[in-house]
Amino acid sequence: MKRPSSYNTRQSEAIIGYIASLGDGYATAAEIARHFEGEKAPIGVATIYRHLDRLVAMGKVRKYALGGASGACYQHIPDGASSGHFHLKCDNCGATLHLRCEMLDEIPKHVYEEHSFQIDRDKIVFYGKCTSCQADSPVE
Repeated sequence: MKRPSSYNTRQSEAIIGYIASLGDGYATAAEIARHFEGEKAPIGVATIYRHLDRLVAMGKVRKYALGGASGACYQHIPDGASSGHFHLKCDNCGATLHLRCEMLDEIPKHVYEEHSFQIDRDKIVFYGKCTSCQADSPVE
């Protein structure tokens, strides 16, 4: 039996609302499912993926992979948001930081102009150590 489209719309709005509440943060489909289970309004993971695919196609959510077992991450794209940003991922603690940097903005431009290749900047991840982890293990 097919569910009414308004039911799907409420789920989609709930999902985008949750992702938007994370600000610059992100969530995996499994984390979204756990959130709604905790809210006593469970949504199946397959349904969440279906809605996320639609939200990505509509340009309301950004999808990127940070590697590891966590799978794809999803982040809200506010209305009128400028082009994407880069990600910094700590190899030690797994923290992910979002980076907007004018200097790095030149890399996709250079690669396109000089090498005719268009980079998807939302998928660029720089790996290293965050400030906290650097403090825990100073350079010798």
